[in-house]
Amino acid sequence: MIRTYERLRREFYWIGMFKDTERYVKECVDCVTANGLPRNPGPSPGNLLATRPFQVVSMDFVIPLPRSARGNTALLLFQCAFSGFIMCKAMASTEAQDVSEAYEECVFRRFGASEMIRHDRDPCDEVGEHLTAQRCIACPERIRTHPQANGQQERYVQTVIRSVKAYVQTVDQSDWDELAEKLMWALNTSFDFTRLDTPFYLVHGWDAQGTVEAMMGDVPRDVQLRDAQEWRTKVQRQVEYARAWARDLQEKAKKRRAEDHNRKWKQLTDRLKEGLEDPGKR
Repeated sequence: MIRTYERLRREFYWIGMFKDTERYVKECVDCVTANGLPRNPGPSPGNLLATRPFQVVSMDFVIPLPRSARGNTALLLFQCAFSGFIMCKAMASTEAQDVSEAYEECVFRRFGASEMIRHDRDPCDEVGEHLTAQRCIACPERIRTHPQANGQQERYVQTVIRSVKAYVQTVDQSDWDELAEKLMWALNTSFDFTRLDTPFYLVHGWDAQGTVEAMMGDVPRDVQLRDAQEWRTKVQRQVEYARAWARDLQEKAKKRRAEDHNRKWKQLTDRLKEGLEDPGKR
């Protein structure tokens, strides 16, 4: 709901806009029916905190998917752990060579090498060897299988799955790979409640214009900057502030989320132990 409200707030305003947005989202059939049940798999083992964009990249597959008209059956997702920026690649194969080529195309050629690539599926050794051979990472050890790699990524995966299934245009869902790129754009330009900014801005340092903004043209500015250098300095300073703020917000949010999760998990575990020790209490 927050994402929808923030997207509207950029370009429109009317009295009662927040309540209207909340009512619209609650009455949206796709939003209500596509949400899954929350899971409680176990205690949180902690989180790795990135300090800059694409320092740490998470990788995961959305499978199985119906065969598309282009022959694709899987969607590979890459997400920047710092900014939340997400990229995708529809694939017909999940072999190590294909995965490494997808990383080179989606991440390496656009943003450079990452210090760490996190994945929660074994084995990753072959992928690491291929990436090393392609000079995309320094050594195979830089791609790691992490047991919590990662809760944030898993939530994005679920968002992608729900959105793809909710908005496919054909009965046999054969056009999901055409929809995926548009979905990535929508996610990257949406307001992130944890980081209090859009992933697109945290990566590029400027916000992507919507069609309404492009039609309206430039908004008059009260402050006249003397030259381009002063403008660049001011913009860069604001980007640094936003990234530092996003880093602090992520650290607090991850710590709070892990503590809440572990507390609930411990309470559930204690109740189960009591039931096993004294069946009469159940």
